[in-house]
Amino acid sequence: MGTPPRPKNRAWLIVGITLGVIALIGTLSYVGNLESDAASSGGGFPEAEYRLTVPQTLLGGEYKLIKDGSESANSDMQAEGYGDGPYYQNVKAVLGSYNGTATDAQRGLVLTGMYGQLKDPVKARDGLVNGMRKAEGITEPNPPKTITPSGSDVDMSCTVMLSTDKEGTSTVPVCAWGDDNTAAYVAFLTPASAKQDPNAVDLNAVAQQTLKVRAEVRRPIG
Repeated sequence: MGTPPRPKNRAWLIVGITLGVIALIGTLSYVGNLESDAASSGGGFPEAEYRLTVPQTLLGGEYKLIKDGSESANSDMQAEGYGDGPYYQNVKAVLGSYNGTATDAQRGLVLTGMYGQLKDPVKARDGLVNGMRKAEGITEPNPPKTITPSGSDVDMSCTVMLSTDKEGTSTVPVCAWGDDNTAAYVAFLTPASAKQDPNAVDLNAVAQQTLKVRAEVRRPIG
Protein backbone atom coordinates (compact mmCIF):
# COMPACT_ATOMS: atom_id res chain seq x y z
CA MET A 1 0.00 0.00 0.00
CA GLY A 2 2.96 2.31 0.49
CA THR A 3 1.57 3.84 3.70
CA PRO A 4 3.93 4.59 6.58
CA PRO A 5 4.01 2.51 9.78
CA ARG A 6 2.84 4.04 13.03
CA PRO A 7 5.09 6.14 15.28
CA LYS A 8 7.78 4.31 17.25
CA ASN A 9 6.41 5.47 20.60
CA ARG A 10 3.53 2.99 20.09
CA ALA A 11 1.07 5.29 21.90
CA TRP A 12 -1.39 4.49 19.12
CA LEU A 13 -1.90 1.04 20.67
CA ILE A 14 -3.88 2.69 23.46
CA VAL A 15 -6.38 3.79 20.83
CA GLY A 16 -7.39 0.14 20.68
CA ILE A 17 -8.86 0.46 24.15
CA THR A 18 -11.12 3.31 23.02
CA LEU A 19 -12.18 1.33 19.96
CA GLY A 20 -12.88 -1.61 22.24
CA VAL A 21 -15.26 0.40 24.41
CA ILE A 22 -17.11 1.57 21.31
CA ALA A 23 -17.34 -2.01 20.07
CA LEU A 24 -18.63 -3.35 23.38
CA ILE A 25 -21.26 -0.68 23.87
CA GLY A 26 -22.30 -1.03 20.23
CA THR A 27 -22.63 -4.79 20.60
CA LEU A 28 -24.78 -4.66 23.71
CA SER A 29 -26.94 -1.94 22.21
CA TYR A 30 -27.35 -3.97 19.03
CA VAL A 31 -28.34 -7.27 20.62
CA GLY A 32 -30.28 -5.53 23.37
CA ASN A 33 -32.63 -3.96 20.85
CA LEU A 34 -33.62 -7.22 19.17
CA GLU A 35 -36.67 -7.74 21.36
CA SER A 36 -38.84 -9.18 18.61
CA ASP A 37 -36.20 -11.71 17.63
CA ALA A 38 -35.65 -12.62 21.26
CA ALA A 39 -39.31 -13.33 21.75
CA SER A 40 -39.13 -16.05 19.10
CA SER A 41 -35.69 -17.37 19.98
CA GLY A 42 -36.95 -19.59 22.82
CA GLY A 43 -34.85 -21.47 25.33
CA GLY A 44 -33.01 -20.31 28.40
CA PHE A 45 -29.52 -19.01 28.90
CA PRO A 46 -26.49 -21.33 28.90
CA GLU A 47 -24.73 -22.10 32.14
CA ALA A 48 -21.92 -19.73 33.15
CA GLU A 49 -18.87 -21.98 32.85
CA TYR A 50 -16.15 -19.76 31.37
CA ARG A 51 -14.84 -16.24 31.80
CA LEU A 52 -12.33 -14.06 29.98
CA THR A 53 -9.15 -12.79 31.58
CA VAL A 54 -6.52 -10.18 30.69
CA PRO A 55 -3.22 -11.96 31.44
CA GLN A 56 0.08 -10.16 31.85
CA THR A 57 1.46 -11.90 28.76
CA LEU A 58 0.00 -13.56 25.67
CA LEU A 59 1.13 -16.05 23.04
CA GLY A 60 3.76 -17.64 25.20
CA GLY A 61 5.28 -14.37 26.30
CA GLU A 62 5.44 -12.76 22.85
CA TYR A 63 3.23 -9.90 24.06
CA LYS A 64 3.12 -8.07 27.39
CA LEU A 65 0.21 -6.12 28.83
CA ILE A 66 0.52 -2.33 28.75
CA LYS A 67 -3.05 -1.39 29.66
CA ASP A 68 -6.04 -3.21 31.11
CA GLY A 69 -9.14 -1.14 30.35
CA SER A 70 -11.67 -3.66 31.66
CA GLU A 71 -12.68 -1.74 34.78
CA SER A 72 -13.33 1.44 32.83
CA ALA A 73 -15.25 -0.45 30.13
CA ASN A 74 -17.47 -2.10 32.74
CA SER A 75 -18.19 1.29 34.29
CA ASP A 76 -19.19 2.62 30.89
CA MET A 77 -21.46 -0.38 30.32
CA GLN A 78 -23.18 0.11 33.66
CA ALA A 79 -23.62 3.82 32.98
CA GLU A 80 -25.30 2.94 29.68
CA GLY A 81 -27.59 0.46 31.44
CA TYR A 82 -26.13 -2.69 29.85
CA GLY A 83 -25.29 -5.98 31.50
CA ASP A 84 -28.50 -7.93 30.87
CA GLY A 85 -30.67 -8.18 27.78
CA PRO A 86 -32.75 -10.60 25.70
CA TYR A 87 -29.65 -12.30 24.29
CA TYR A 88 -27.22 -11.98 27.19
CA GLN A 89 -27.06 -11.68 30.96
CA ASN A 90 -24.43 -11.08 33.66
CA VAL A 91 -22.09 -9.62 31.05
CA LYS A 92 -18.65 -8.27 31.96
CA ALA A 93 -16.16 -6.59 29.63
CA VAL A 94 -12.49 -7.26 29.06
CA LEU A 95 -10.11 -4.90 27.27
CA GLY A 96 -6.39 -5.40 27.00
CA SER A 97 -3.71 -3.62 24.99
CA TYR A 98 -0.39 -5.40 24.51
CA ASN A 99 3.08 -4.57 23.18
CA GLY A 100 5.54 -7.03 21.76
CA THR A 101 8.39 -8.12 23.99
CA ALA A 102 11.93 -6.78 23.66
CA THR A 103 12.66 -9.02 20.66
CA ASP A 104 10.08 -7.16 18.55
CA ALA A 105 8.63 -4.36 20.66
CA GLN A 106 7.01 -2.61 17.71
CA ARG A 107 4.27 -5.24 17.56
CA GLY A 108 0.95 -4.80 19.30
CA LEU A 109 -2.23 -6.73 20.06
CA VAL A 110 -5.62 -5.54 21.24
CA LEU A 111 -8.07 -7.90 22.97
CA THR A 112 -11.69 -6.73 23.19
CA GLY A 113 -14.39 -8.98 24.55
CA MET A 114 -17.12 -9.83 26.99
CA TYR A 115 -18.19 -12.82 29.00
CA GLY A 116 -21.36 -13.95 30.72
CA GLN A 117 -24.29 -16.02 29.48
CA LEU A 118 -24.74 -15.48 25.75
CA LYS A 119 -27.87 -16.91 24.17
CA ASP A 120 -26.66 -16.16 20.65
CA PRO A 121 -22.84 -16.24 20.48
CA VAL A 122 -22.77 -15.44 16.75
CA LYS A 123 -24.70 -12.21 17.28
CA ALA A 124 -22.32 -11.25 20.08
CA ARG A 125 -19.28 -12.07 17.94
CA ASP A 126 -20.53 -10.20 14.89
CA GLY A 127 -21.75 -7.30 17.01
CA LEU A 128 -18.25 -6.75 18.39
CA VAL A 129 -16.73 -6.58 14.92
CA ASN A 130 -19.57 -4.34 13.76
CA GLY A 131 -18.84 -2.01 16.65
CA MET A 132 -15.25 -1.69 15.51
CA ARG A 133 -16.42 -0.93 11.97
CA LYS A 134 -18.33 2.10 13.25
CA ALA A 135 -15.34 3.66 14.99
CA GLU A 136 -13.93 6.89 13.59
CA GLY A 137 -11.17 6.36 11.05
CA ILE A 138 -11.96 2.66 10.54
CA THR A 139 -12.93 1.24 7.14
CA GLU A 140 -13.28 -2.33 5.88
CA PRO A 141 -12.24 -2.87 2.25
CA ASN A 142 -13.50 -6.47 1.94
CA PRO A 143 -16.31 -8.56 3.50
CA PRO A 144 -15.36 -10.70 6.51
CA LYS A 145 -14.60 -14.40 6.11
CA THR A 146 -15.83 -17.25 8.28
CA ILE A 147 -12.88 -19.45 9.23
CA THR A 148 -12.66 -22.50 11.47
CA PRO A 149 -8.98 -22.87 12.36
CA SER A 150 -7.58 -26.33 12.97
CA GLY A 151 -8.42 -27.49 16.48
CA SER A 152 -11.18 -24.93 17.06
CA ASP A 153 -14.67 -25.76 18.34
CA VAL A 154 -16.10 -22.47 17.03
CA ASP A 155 -16.16 -20.57 13.75
CA MET A 156 -14.34 -17.24 13.64
CA SER A 157 -15.21 -14.12 11.74
CA CYS A 158 -12.01 -12.66 10.31
CA THR A 159 -11.49 -9.45 8.41
CA VAL A 160 -9.03 -6.67 7.63
CA MET A 161 -9.67 -3.14 8.87
CA LEU A 162 -7.95 0.03 7.70
CA SER A 163 -7.22 2.52 10.48
CA THR A 164 -6.59 6.08 9.30
CA ASP A 165 -5.47 9.10 11.31
CA LYS A 166 -3.00 11.99 10.93
CA GLU A 167 -0.09 9.52 10.91
CA GLY A 168 -1.43 7.66 7.88
CA THR A 169 -3.32 4.45 7.18
CA SER A 170 -2.54 1.08 8.75
CA THR A 171 -3.77 -2.39 7.84
CA VAL A 172 -5.15 -4.20 10.90
CA PRO A 173 -6.06 -7.92 10.71
CA VAL A 174 -8.89 -8.90 13.09
CA CYS A 175 -10.50 -12.21 14.08
CA ALA A 176 -13.42 -12.74 16.47
CA TRP A 177 -15.06 -15.72 18.14
CA GLY A 178 -18.27 -16.33 20.08
CA ASP A 179 -19.34 -19.20 22.33
CA ASP A 180 -21.96 -19.69 25.05
CA ASN A 181 -19.96 -17.70 27.59
CA THR A 182 -17.39 -15.60 25.75
CA ALA A 183 -17.11 -13.36 22.70
CA ALA A 184 -14.07 -11.34 21.71
CA TYR A 185 -11.96 -10.06 18.87
CA VAL A 186 -8.20 -9.83 18.60
CA ALA A 187 -6.58 -7.12 16.48
CA PHE A 188 -2.96 -7.60 15.48
CA LEU A 189 -0.78 -4.54 14.91
CA THR A 190 2.71 -4.89 13.44
CA PRO A 191 4.94 -2.73 11.23
CA ALA A 192 4.75 -5.42 8.54
CA SER A 193 0.97 -5.79 8.57
CA ALA A 194 0.46 -2.03 8.86
CA LYS A 195 1.96 -1.56 5.38
CA GLN A 196 0.43 -4.69 3.87
CA ASP A 197 -2.12 -4.74 1.06
CA PRO A 198 -5.40 -5.86 2.71
CA ASN A 199 -5.86 -8.44 -0.03
CA ALA A 200 -2.51 -10.04 0.85
CA VAL A 201 -3.26 -10.67 4.54
CA ASP A 202 -3.30 -14.38 5.45
CA LEU A 203 -6.50 -14.51 7.50
CA ASN A 204 -6.12 -18.23 8.10
CA ALA A 205 -2.87 -17.53 9.95
CA VAL A 206 -4.57 -14.71 11.88
CA ALA A 207 -7.38 -17.11 12.87
CA GLN A 208 -4.84 -19.64 14.12
CA GLN A 209 -3.13 -17.00 16.27
CA THR A 210 -6.51 -15.86 17.59
CA LEU A 211 -7.31 -19.44 18.58
CA LYS A 212 -4.10 -19.49 20.64
CA VAL A 213 -5.08 -16.22 22.32
CA ARG A 214 -8.53 -17.66 23.09
CA ALA A 215 -6.93 -20.66 24.78
CA GLU A 216 -4.91 -18.33 27.02
CA VAL A 217 -7.65 -15.86 28.00
CA ARG A 218 -10.73 -18.14 28.23
CA ARG A 219 -10.62 -19.82 31.66
CA PRO A 220 -13.06 -22.04 33.58
CA ILE A 221 -15.00 -20.30 36.35
CA GLY A 222 -13.98 -21.42 39.81
